[in-house]
Amino acid sequence: MEKFEFISPTKLYFGKDCYYNIAEVLDSYNYKNIAFIYGKSSIKKIGLYDKVKELLAKYNVYEIEGVEPNPKLSLIIKAKDYLKDKNIDVILAVGGGSVIDSAKLLSHCMYYDGNPFDYIKKEVVNNNPLPVFTILTISASGSELSDSCVITNDLVTPYIKQGFNSDTNRPKVSYLDPTLTYSVSKFQTGCGIVDIMMHTFERYFNYHDDCYLSESFGIGVLKTVLHYGKIAINNPNDYEARAEIMLASSYSHNGLTGLGKKQMMRVHGLEHVLSGFYDNIAHGEGLSILFPAWCRYIKDDTKANMLMRKLGKELFDVDDADGFINHLEQYYRDIGMPTRFSDINIDHDIEKMALFYSNNKTKVIKDFKDLDYQAFKEIYKLGM
Repeated sequence: MEKFEFISPTKLYFGKDCYYNIAEVLDSYNYKNIAFIYGKSSIKKIGLYDKVKELLAKYNVYEIEGVEPNPKLSLIIKAKDYLKDKNIDVILAVGGGSVIDSAKLLSHCMYYDGNPFDYIKKEVVNNNPLPVFTILTISASGSELSDSCVITNDLVTPYIKQGFNSDTNRPKVSYLDPTLTYSVSKFQTGCGIVDIMMHTFERYFNYHDDCYLSESFGIGVLKTVLHYGKIAINNPNDYEARAEIMLASSYSHNGLTGLGKKQMMRVHGLEHVLSGFYDNIAHGEGLSILFPAWCRYIKDDTKANMLMRKLGKELFDVDDADGFINHLEQYYRDIGMPTRFSDINIDHDIEKMALFYSNNKTKVIKDFKDLDYQAFKEIYKLGM
């Protein structure tokens, strides 16, 4: 087990209508000026926008609307320019991971004159960003408790989708009301299920260390999502299913399932290149193609094979690596997720994606099998 530090300071409110106390909480911190950031139409369709506005009626509220999936740098720049003279005390993100990640970067760069992407590239650091509150509307990214922030730089071609990790990214307060996820489509629910599982898989598949407790946490998250995922897909208004998935989302990515391990988000990196090149691809559907492909690439490694067999037994009652991969792909298909590039009808350029991820053939990631330009090409090919 590796030496580690762990902090998870976010105050979590969970349950139906839990966010109704937001004025009381804001008052406890003496916050007056609020930046309210959200997506496009979904929170208005379900009545959440009107309710939040009602709850915030006594405050100075400045709205930033229009966060997209694979959230864009250009919106952060516009928001920063709009808000810089408003004396903002707190940023309230109402939505999913894209909205929350946008709020996180905005919290760092509000008073920075340079390019906000400098924070993503770790060229500048803000150790005291503005506080972020969240009201979660989709179970997927885990950003409501995580230390990560992923943004797409849409000012370059091809787009660069990149993230940075810092404990200063963790929200101050997060509200998790499972009923707010009832209206999430089957497709987006499926994408969320894949993302939750991937945050857990990425930490579980660790070449260097065996950590029984954190691995057990991870297996618990995976079993929860496998069971309740299908229930939520088939019955979107099942409160218990939505609640279990929502909590699994938060704890799949707050660091708990990776304690004592070296974190390597290698499949996330492959997917960030994919959805950077093809902005119409949802993060979850990219992962549902690339994770089984990565597993096929590394399955001959002794330890990787052992870990797959262990997961196969725990999750699907099979005892071989191929059985684990095949059962996982079948589960993805059962919840409406793609498992091959051909399922999503994109004319993908494997050569360019592999070259981009390998930084012109120089990048090598030490893993079960060394990941370099040739390996990236092979993994992308295995997704065909």
